[in-house]
Amino acid sequence: MFTNQKTKKRILFVGLPDMAYICLEGVLNAGFNVVGVMGPKRNHETYTNFKQFALSKGMNFIDWTDLKAPQFLDYIKSLNVDVAVVASFNYKIPKELLEIPKFGFVNVHPSLLPKYRGGNPYTNVIMNGEKETGVTIHFMDEGFDTGDIITQKSVEISPIETMGTLFNRLNLLGMQLLVGTLAELEKKDSLPRYKQPEGEFISGKSVKDKDLFINYRQSAVDIERFIRALNPFLIASTTFRGNMIKIFMAQAVEGNSARFPIGSIAKIEDDKFYIATANGFICPTALQFGSFFVGNAQDFMRILAPKIGEVFK
Repeated sequence: MFTNQKTKKRILFVGLPDMAYICLEGVLNAGFNVVGVMGPKRNHETYTNFKQFALSKGMNFIDWTDLKAPQFLDYIKSLNVDVAVVASFNYKIPKELLEIPKFGFVNVHPSLLPKYRGGNPYTNVIMNGEKETGVTIHFMDEGFDTGDIITQKSVEISPIETMGTLFNRLNLLGMQLLVGTLAELEKKDSLPRYKQPEGEFISGKSVKDKDLFINYRQSAVDIERFIRALNPFLIASTTFRGNMIKIFMAQAVEGNSARFPIGSIAKIEDDKFYIATANGFICPTALQFGSFFVGNAQDFMRILAPKIGEVFK
């Protein structure tokens, strides 16, 4: 049983790994009174590990199948929850559940709302060449990431940022902001709230399998961002000689690519090869060739002996 409890507000924790791991750990280490933990459904790939993690902390882990089921809602009501906190959860929370906690549901969202609402802001901010992003703590309503803002904090996006590095940085920042928010609620019995502006804003939509393939009709700069934005969880894909290739990292190189066919190898050097794009060249630096090997450009050239004019698709 977790014994570091220092506060009185009764908290329901709701989340999915990996954000849920770091946020739940942070909330517990700060001594907050977590009376229940909800994770994914039993058929979700992270269910077992997250349940075991919560149980190892002595938590009351709550299994569920239907967020609107009367028996489930009655059980949540019996916990006398003051506030529910959400750290990544890909199930829509119904009004009936949102209305149970005294102070509502508070969500940790890894973008500067109202920009990049949706399931994958990490990838989208990198692909779009944003210079900064951040974390928003906000109240939840029946929309997706549209509730009143409590607090925000921004971070710069590095020129070599990947989805993975940004994911880890924002998860840590989100945990810190969540702990601060719960401390403020404990102390003041209220939280600030600022309505989000109305209008259309750039999306942080989830990336589908069909969206993972490199489009060489884009510029080399856009393709390099695309590759970083999918590394390491999704991975940019292409084909060569009919085999699937995953590209983890690449370098964008300026140059006159117009005289070369799109996607073709335009130049080969000792340590790199150049693929023609709509504007400039892309040079893969870390890649996987089918199930044959994972290596760098030199490995690719040594094993496959590519020739100028061969095409990536």
